[in-house]
Amino acid sequence: MPSFDSSPVTYWVPVYLLCWLLAWVTLTSKLRSSWLFLGFSFLLLFLLRLASIVYNQEINPDESQMIAQALTLRYDPVFWRSVDGTTGGPLNTYLLTWVGLLGLPFDYITAHLVAYALVTVILLLTYKTASYWFGETPARWALLPFVLMLGLTQNADLLHYNSELIGVALLSGAGYLYARILNESRPSLWRFGVIGLALGLVPFSKLQGLPLAITLGMFVGIDLLTRRQLSAGAKWARLGVLVVSGCATVSGLIGLIALNGVFDSFVTFYLKANFGYGDSPSIGSQLKSLPAYLHNVDELLAIIVLTGAVWLTVLVRRTALPEDRIGSQPTWKIGSFLVFMVAVGLYAVLRTGMNFVHYLFFIFNPLLLLLAYGWRTLLSDKRTLTLVWRSQAVATAVLLVLFCFPTIVNQLQGKPTNLYMSDKQGGWKMPLSPVAKAVLKYAYPGEKLVVWGWMCSYYVETRMPQGVAENHSQRSVFFKPMLKEYQHRYLANVLRSFPPVFVDAVGNHNLWMTDRKTQGHEFIKPLGRFVAAHYKYMGLVNDARIYVRLDRIEGRHCILTQPGTLAAKSPSGATAVLIH
Repeated sequence: MPSFDSSPVTYWVPVYLLCWLLAWVTLTSKLRSSWLFLGFSFLLLFLLRLASIVYNQEINPDESQMIAQALTLRYDPVFWRSVDGTTGGPLNTYLLTWVGLLGLPFDYITAHLVAYALVTVILLLTYKTASYWFGETPARWALLPFVLMLGLTQNADLLHYNSELIGVALLSGAGYLYARILNESRPSLWRFGVIGLALGLVPFSKLQGLPLAITLGMFVGIDLLTRRQLSAGAKWARLGVLVVSGCATVSGLIGLIALNGVFDSFVTFYLKANFGYGDSPSIGSQLKSLPAYLHNVDELLAIIVLTGAVWLTVLVRRTALPEDRIGSQPTWKIGSFLVFMVAVGLYAVLRTGMNFVHYLFFIFNPLLLLLAYGWRTLLSDKRTLTLVWRSQAVATAVLLVLFCFPTIVNQLQGKPTNLYMSDKQGGWKMPLSPVAKAVLKYAYPGEKLVVWGWMCSYYVETRMPQGVAENHSQRSVFFKPMLKEYQHRYLANVLRSFPPVFVDAVGNHNLWMTDRKTQGHEFIKPLGRFVAAHYKYMGLVNDARIYVRLDRIEGRHCILTQPGTLAAKSPSGATAVLIH
């Protein structure tokens, strides 16, 4: 397992040279084979992200949440009973569970590898879509900035395993099939079935992707109904396959949820909770905040500026495609599709008002296609070909310098060039925090653990499944619209799992929950009484309170005598009810 220090010069120099080589190959089209070009691009992307991939610690708190959920599903595979992904759907967690069952550990390296694989799938499918619509060269010129951005960035929200990736991959796959359909005079029925299947799965990855799925499905339907070469029967047959496959996917998964007895939890804690999530500000106010939002990720902002510059050149030159067509497809269909997808993507990103950077993955796909469309339009005019080549060369050079310059400056000033230092880690062996070490003194991997607060990394480090569905308790304190529902479920989960160790992680190292007096587990009064009655306080470890179940200390065996009633049995056999 490779490792990286704070300034891995011997790594960065050859990798940066490979970046320039890829830029040269892209601009001059020296690689005739598209698959050879893609292989080189994704190999470079892997090398660029390698420092963060082998970093076996939390890059973003969300990935700890999903790894802990995946670990828990290994023991109890029913989503919304053993785990609740809050804003994320079950597909994100089940993917990590399946990868773990194949032999990879439930740790951060595995999550980072899966994130890289999903990013590769998204870029590959979007590139193929761009190739079908706009040609090989514009697709390459559009792909290059995204490879550099997603490789050279050290922004945690663009590197970690997040809940947007599967949904965006599904949308990319459906978009690719839509591009294939536009190229066919009589498209196959199975393509519509697969599109419906993919779009039906999107909301089970992330509800925020639902507007994009509906929009894409709508454009597939519009294309069908506006085709003159298809009979009415052929149109309705394909439209029926699209609708039925999408509805069958959704209804089938909901049926499976109901069969497992968690339908009410699905409705309450996924649909109701997430439609009420966030501040839901007006679109006007959110659009005003968009520049500051994008400034949080200057790498993406550079691509947006590049796309704007390309299309500004198109408008200035007033370049139009011959006969208003791209290949064999009408321009209006593709143009309106991209405009709508960008607009709906921005709505999905901005709706909650939370402004997390990883939400921006929802606009990557249409943005890449829009950039390729711009290049295709300019390249269709031979008079602007030299100008285009020069502007692309300048833009690529500027993009690379923007990434290289901070590296050089940091190196000269002695500042860390690499934020993900793994030279003092143990490779696949995950380093343990003081809290994890304290927990493992009294419990074992595979036993249930409950952590109050937001420190899901303790589950991952100890290899202990979560004893509560919501492995971060933020909603049991702050989510006022459904505070009672979350508190009731949390207490019921603790009573059911009765973990050997209970950790109150509220403190200086916690995410969002730092005030022990007002946000500690005593905030739920019955929970506070339960912990006080059946656990012994062992002290503060790294500003987290550690509580150990009494039988682990005093040799008593605790049992549940009836729902909501706990009893303790002493070694002599005497039983006494402790709490109701």
